[in-house]
Amino acid sequence: MKKITWFIGILLLMVAFSLLIYPTPYRYLEFEYNDNGGRVPVKVNVITGKTQVFTPLYGWQEIKNQKP
Repeated sequence: MKKITWFIGILLLMVAFSLLIYPTPYRYLEFEYNDNGGRVPVKVNVITGKTQVFTPLYGWQEIKNQKP
């Protein structure tokens, strides 16, 4: 009985990890903003579409998405 309890506990932890922690809602990209090699990291929330760009001075800041 104790082995079954351990097995179910570990199985529940794996399921919780796979649902809550592992699949982050962000996709991380790099954006090159001019010809001299300037690159900034960008993260896009795949659920809401909210886009943020990272700058060393201000941290993550939201940018407006333009509709085509």
